[in-house]
Amino acid sequence: MPRPPRIFPDNVPQHIVNRGNQRATIFTGAADYLGFVAALTDAADRTCVRLVSFCLMPNHWHLVLWPVKGREISSYMQILMNAHIRDLQGRHGTAGTGHIYQGRFKNSDLLTERYFLNACRYVESNAFCAGLAPRAEDWQWSSLVTYGPAEDINILSPWPFPRPSAWLREVNQPRSQSTERAINRRLGRPSKAARALVKMQA
Repeated sequence: MPRPPRIFPDNVPQHIVNRGNQRATIFTGAADYLGFVAALTDAADRTCVRLVSFCLMPNHWHLVLWPVKGREISSYMQILMNAHIRDLQGRHGTAGTGHIYQGRFKNSDLLTERYFLNACRYVESNAFCAGLAPRAEDWQWSSLVTYGPAEDINILSPWPFPRPSAWLREVNQPRSQSTERAINRRLGRPSKAARALVKMQA
């Protein structure tokens, strides 16, 4: 059965997530995280896709990408994943030993300011809500980092919408189950509005 086509409208941010195969650990130490950050940089340098938010967790990651042309999301992700997997397998000597990821990444379109801010809040609060850091900004491998190995790596672009003035306070609030369900329900399910927009832009 053929895979359904991806829906990436021009100039519409996307929330993208992928998980380790059977939820296995992807990042075992700082070198693994830094290798992924380097792959993010490479993908940004070779496409016109902007990275506006991210969080790397031990067994999965979240990105919020903002393309100029929607089709460039596929190019960005191909560059990112190829570089990341080569780096990871080379470091650990695991080439040919099986899949790292559970499957294709999932994405959801963020057509409105509300959807965009909800997704970024969800992404940047991930480590805090998982109990990996006392505050979201203390996690070394996210776009909120205030110290650590990734602090001086400038890979982020400005947001398409204004960041709320009390953003840190919002991100450091516990998430409701309804919010988590709503975010996860949209992943892999392009909205009717996004489908219509892609047709108009074709």
